[in-house]
Amino acid sequence: MLSSQLFWRVFVVLAALTTGTAVAWVLLPGAVAAPVMAALTVAACIIVVRHIIGPLEALTRAAQQIAGGESPADVPVHSHNEIGRLAAAFNSMGQQLSSRIHDLQEQRRQSEQNHARLETVLGAMLEGVLAIDVDQRLLFANNAALRLLDLKPTGMIGRPIWEGVRQAAVQELVRQAFAGENPPRLEFDLPRTHSTVAATVSRLPGDPSPGIVLVLHDVTELRRLENLRREFVQNVSHELKTPLSSISAYADTLLEGALEDEGCNRQFVERIAEQADRLHTLILDLLALARLEGDEHAFDVEPTDVTRIVTASLDAHAGVAQAKQLTLTADGPGEPVFGLADDEGLRTILDNLLDNAINYTPEGGQITVRWRQDGSAVHIAVTDTGVGIAREHQARIFQRFYRIDKARSRELGGTGLGLAIVKHLCQVFGGSISVHSALGQGSTFTVELRAAPQLATV
Repeated sequence: MLSSQLFWRVFVVLAALTTGTAVAWVLLPGAVAAPVMAALTVAACIIVVRHIIGPLEALTRAAQQIAGGESPADVPVHSHNEIGRLAAAFNSMGQQLSSRIHDLQEQRRQSEQNHARLETVLGAMLEGVLAIDVDQRLLFANNAALRLLDLKPTGMIGRPIWEGVRQAAVQELVRQAFAGENPPRLEFDLPRTHSTVAATVSRLPGDPSPGIVLVLHDVTELRRLENLRREFVQNVSHELKTPLSSISAYADTLLEGALEDEGCNRQFVERIAEQADRLHTLILDLLALARLEGDEHAFDVEPTDVTRIVTASLDAHAGVAQAKQLTLTADGPGEPVFGLADDEGLRTILDNLLDNAINYTPEGGQITVRWRQDGSAVHIAVTDTGVGIAREHQARIFQRFYRIDKARSRELGGTGLGLAIVKHLCQVFGGSISVHSALGQGSTFTVELRAAPQLATV
């Protein structure tokens, strides 16, 4: 041990220094002086050695604590000699090191927390975010980016971006960014997911810049809504233009002299009235659809007597059905059935379905309305023996302005919005609508509502 070696070295030196004193004691009687001298010499050496070795051992322990990353204990200072000054300087250095280590540990903890927060924020973003360094290696990719570009969650970090990103548009965007150009925002399609993605790129701060950040936005739904809006505007313009053109044409004919022709004037006025009614119906349907799409809370969804609403709708259509020699049949349970809906909304659903069934069922046909509660759901089915619907049209008949036979629909006074309104109402009520049909074999439209909770059977 270092302390043992140092002890004996100091001991030898001190023994040599006391040799003169030992010789002087020889003059005393040997039997008395020699043992006393030896004991005093040993005691003096031990005291002096401990006085020197103690502070040095304390300094050694403190240094080892610092080397181990611990905060060192203060070294005791018992004198103002060289060792004392060394101990005081070491204590000051230890305190500064402890403070610096504490600051560094706090900075590291804050940095780790900030990094974790940033990863959490980026991971929760709907937009995809990728960071790419100057060697075009992937530094970071959040979950949205991995999903949009179909990248593997592991294995891509640190590898060239081209190994995983196959979209030519993205490759060109990255190339332009690293070439110092200002690439524009671009959009590209992903055939595998049938989605559209918009991409923007920004350079990371620094001179020179250490890389770029690529941000991906899934604009599929936005583009779909834009297309729907465009189609809706076109359809509304066309539907409004048709009756207005007819009204204008008949009015011009009357003004040019047909008003005095008793054989034609009444017929023309009746045509104007028909087109005005059609225009009025179209506007009412548009307002109803806008109300449904703009405010889902426009209806009070509450327990509603389905039997009462079905009966009222059937009674209202009895005259039209009889004029066309159609048989209307009601098939429901003897006791009341309650579903979660709104009186007005449920009546609109049934009126639209019965209107369509009457319009597209030939004379002598039959229309049946069935309703019953099945556990936690209430089902209302409107079945007709009409012309039926081909399979390729069934998925689209609930779209706005979609008509299978446009000429016949307009001839019957349809606006092309009835089934769209029915679908939206069912969704507002927390239910759904489906169709089962075959061409030439009639159709069955089934509305499913939630049963009133207090009356639901288990």
